[in-house]
Amino acid sequence: PGVTPAPFHADLADAPPGATAVWLKPGALRIRVAWWKAGDKGTVVLLPGRTECIEKYGRAVGDLVHRGYSVITIDWRGQGLADRALADPLPGHVDDFAEYQADLDAMLAEADRADLPQPRYLLAHSMGGCIGLRALLRGLPFR
Repeated sequence: PGVTPAPFHADLADAPPGATAVWLKPGALRIRVAWWKAGDKGTVVLLPGRTECIEKYGRAVGDLVHRGYSVITIDWRGQGLADRALADPLPGHVDDFAEYQADLDAMLAEADRADLPQPRYLLAHSMGGCIGLRALLRGLPFR
């Protein structure tokens, strides 16, 4: 339970300095979240797609930080360095797509815990876009 430090591969990410990576456990599996508290314009909630990892978005994070935004992003369950539900790590299996909403809720709770600035902006790719749209339908407050 709680928040514990997680690895961040800065040498692969080409990301700006100042990343904080943590493990969160919104259920039976751990997910990895990373954030940069870098600007006061708000926080970009960056939702990657299937098979992607936090490090892939290092340059995008750098661009956002350079423009005065803080950023938080995630390895969804079954993706990146997050735990897998199956012994075979390739499928990225979930029992229900709603499990990703639990991951997003845990990530937003971490943004609150880290005191990342408001408002929150949504930036998503592929599967992350679907997760983000469902969040909007649930009424989550993104600008």
